Amino acid sequence: MKTPSFIFALALLGLVSTPSASIALALPPDLVAGNLIQFNDNGNWTWYSDERSVIDIARGNLVVGSDACGIGMGGSVRAGDVEVVIHNLATGGRRRYTLKDGASDPGAFYADDHNTPGLLVRPDGKYLAWYCGHNTERTNYWRNFDGTNWTAEQRFDWNTLPGGTDFNATYSNPHYLSAENRVYNFVRENDHGSPNILGSTDNGDSWSFGGQLISSLTNINVGYVSGYFRDCDNGVDRIDFIGTETHPRDSSTSMWHGYVSNSQSFKSDGTLVDMNIFDQSAPVITQFTEIFTNGTVWPPGQTNYRCWNDDVQSYPDGTVQAIIAARINDDTQGNDGNINPDHAFFLCRYDGTNWNDTYLCRAGAKLYSSEADYVGLGCLSPNDPNTIFISTKYDPRAVQSGVTDTNQPYSSSREIWQGVTTNHGASFTWTPITQNSTRDNLRPIVPAWDANNLALVWFRATYNTAQSIDGAPVGLIERHSEVRAKMTYMDANTTNTMLATGAPLVTGTGTGQWHLRTTIGNNGNVLASADVVPEDAPTLETTVSVPGPGTYDVWVDFWGSSLPGADWRIMAGTATNQMQVYRQMACKTVQPGDHNSMLVLTNASTNFMYQAYVGRVTASTSNTVSVFVDDYAVTVGTMGTLAGDFNRTWFDGVSYAAVTPFQFSITNVVYDAGAKSVTLSWNSSPAQSSLLPQSYLVQRKNSLSDAGWTTVATNVVSGGGASSFTDNSATNSSAFYRLALP
Repeated sequence: MKTPSFIFALALLGLVSTPSASIALALPPDLVAGNLIQFNDNGNWTWYSDERSVIDIARGNLVVGSDACGIGMGGSVRAGDVEVVIHNLATGGRRRYTLKDGASDPGAFYADDHNTPGLLVRPDGKYLAWYCGHNTERTNYWRNFDGTNWTAEQRFDWNTLPGGTDFNATYSNPHYLSAENRVYNFVRENDHGSPNILGSTDNGDSWSFGGQLISSLTNINVGYVSGYFRDCDNGVDRIDFIGTETHPRDSSTSMWHGYVSNSQSFKSDGTLVDMNIFDQSAPVITQFTEIFTNGTVWPPGQTNYRCWNDDVQSYPDGTVQAIIAARINDDTQGNDGNINPDHAFFLCRYDGTNWNDTYLCRAGAKLYSSEADYVGLGCLSPNDPNTIFISTKYDPRAVQSGVTDTNQPYSSSREIWQGVTTNHGASFTWTPITQNSTRDNLRPIVPAWDANNLALVWFRATYNTAQSIDGAPVGLIERHSEVRAKMTYMDANTTNTMLATGAPLVTGTGTGQWHLRTTIGNNGNVLASADVVPEDAPTLETTVSVPGPGTYDVWVDFWGSSLPGADWRIMAGTATNQMQVYRQMACKTVQPGDHNSMLVLTNASTNFMYQAYVGRVTASTSNTVSVFVDDYAVTVGTMGTLAGDFNRTWFDGVSYAAVTPFQFSITNVVYDAGAKSVTLSWNSSPAQSSLLPQSYLVQRKNSLSDAGWTTVATNVVSGGGASSFTDNSATNSSAFYRLALP
């Protein structure tokens, strides 16, 4: 018993201690607070098509849309492919579908993040996907998924509008309102790229032109396009939107809000603006409610210009929130390539009467040369108005309220930060979700789910331009209903690992053969391929012995390098048809305390052990599960060019962790007669649920014969693995207590 306790103590110490200056240990790369999941090995998205990711609660799926790029995994054969991945929440299994093969129409569907599909879970349970090229043609496309197959591609031709159209299509935003039994799709199209409406009254099977939401301004030169719009729906009777007058390069844009309900549009306070949105006589954006004015000074010494919209969300209590970005002290107009302004993130909140804004932190400089206002972006949580996420190189914890923000960049890459407020957005407590990343973490999304479950999705990438992105969609999924044990590591060797054909694994030095590389890794060796020369070793099957029947999360453990140009990777899955290529750039390093034993995690701070989540399995009575592993030395951006060294695979082993239902219960009650108080203690949300801070309802009865329960506390925030609350109104020496979720 002494040895396990001693090892656990050391692991915990390594997690929380700070190395002394004399040791000067570097922070490991690619740290992530949670179980990082890769949904697709090549993909990215714009932020003006929504929903880009949806939860199908009935089927238990997370659906993620993206656009593939030729400089990413798979090379030119995937360039411009509009893709959807269906990730099963119960098993972690994935199916990737190509909605549009970029090669089928390369003039319109070349690689471009603007081509991302907008997704909808239809009321009949089918999935709807709308997509189009980026300002390349006057056509939008849609397909429906019945749970097994996608329908053939169908198209809407904007030239069929009354009077035709003067603009090419971009973006797709489908929304369903049950009160109208109508599906909307908002598309940038006619009237110099104004938001136009397509409508369907048969759940998305057929479509027709519905009208125009906003008209182009005539009192200014709108330049490239008539504004940018973000929208959301409540699923019943309302679609909210925020918009600008133009592209921020073309005018000094402010931010405006309105909403659609019962075929009409309104200001924030319910003032009618357009009595019929289903015609082509539409109001301009400045007829709606201004929520943030160009030239606003805040914090002191910071003038904010040329707003752009990140996200908007309405909530059941009537509040509306938006995250926007604005240039700091820079109102330059014209060519984006000649300027590089800093930017600020703001939260704008409508409380039912007024709009208020909160400065969050600096969003930083532009992502690339020709787009001065592309930043990492932020997002809201549809089921939790108190939680937001942003992507930035700056540390929002360093911001002081009412003080000019002169903080310098905190990280070399854009990191994801979680902000939680307890005062309606006036201030936030910030937690890093990613740290010391080797690639940018961009454009986070939280799809609507419920109060006890949350998915956070983003893509990791080298973002050169909107048409040149080496990226991979990744994310975190957290559920209050379950708890995951610490991971157990099993080293891969010739005893538990064989060829997938069933033949024994024989290591050696020959090309195309797995090599046993020693003096590295756990147990002093790893199975290596392509570590020196280009080669393709055979697929392996590792058999993992687990403690007993049950549900387990499973990872493969492989090594990566911090040296320039290193792109180490592994191919793995729980079945041969579920294998995916995992590159170190889209995975996380293993951290002290993750496992129930001490592991070798680094080699002189040059190489680090990474892990890739391959799914959730149910162990049979044999108490074993299989994991399939392969190398993949194909150079990124090519279709088959093998390369050694930089593209190597070092396979170390497999980790697993038992997943069990989580149940909370009162564990201790202490009565203080003098203070007339009762302190309750209970087991609460597991510590790994960092994205979902649970709160509890405490109720009391002085006698079981009492008619009902008295609520003595609401929103008691979870303390992690254990929580407590003191009832200072306990006037009786005996009482009954119970806990509930709000």
